[in-house]
Amino acid sequence: MGISIIEEEKAARQLMKRTASLTYEDDWYTPTSILTQIKTGDLKKVRKEYTRLRDISQKRLKRLEAAGMGDTQAYLKNVHHYPKLKDIKTKYELAGRLSDLSRFIKAEASTVSGQRQIRAKSIQTLHDHGYDFVNDTNIVDFGRFMEEYRKQKLEDMGYDSGDAAETYSVVVKHELDPEEVKKDFEFWLENLATAKTLRRSKASKGSAERIKKRIIKKTKTKRKSSTKSSRGRRK
Repeated sequence: MGISIIEEEKAARQLMKRTASLTYEDDWYTPTSILTQIKTGDLKKVRKEYTRLRDISQKRLKRLEAAGMGDTQAYLKNVHHYPKLKDIKTKYELAGRLSDLSRFIKAEASTVSGQRQIRAKSIQTLHDHGYDFVNDTNIVDFGRFMEEYRKQKLEDMGYDSGDAAETYSVVVKHELDPEEVKKDFEFWLENLATAKTLRRSKASKGSAERIKKRIIKKTKTKRKSSTKSSRGRRK
């Protein structure tokens, strides 16, 4: 299901609202333009704008943290990135920081409502691709899970990203700790087909080790059955 016209209009209004926080046009906030302002005697104006936008950014960052979004990229990347004016050493640093500030202020991810919209769109996209086990509660964990897949370079070993995503469905189904699965990621990818056939069990709920034992046991049973079948055909 695509994004509705109402949602598009809402996003456009929110962008206008965020952009309205900027005093000047976009071109004014490039590092080169800011340095030009400083060199032509407008340092006071630049310093004032930096302080003003920094105050706005700090309020937004606090709201993100209060809303449980302190683990998002927008928060982590920006929370310690804007020092007080007195701690900025050079005009080049000031130009760079102010330029970054303007981008953060304009970004959808800088506000709680924007983050919620981003998550909703991401979840909808995942659902459209069949990953309906991802929801608002676990999407951050899912993102970390997929990041670990990339970090371990498992794609280079022949494991598809779709399989990594499906492995997370096993995590959700059996209420496993993703960190435990990440420790032996290759095993879970190698045995994904078998893992997906396992029924939920109170005895193994929440235990990656117990699920692994069930997978190994089922794999051995399949092999024995296959061997017997093969012998029978030879006779």
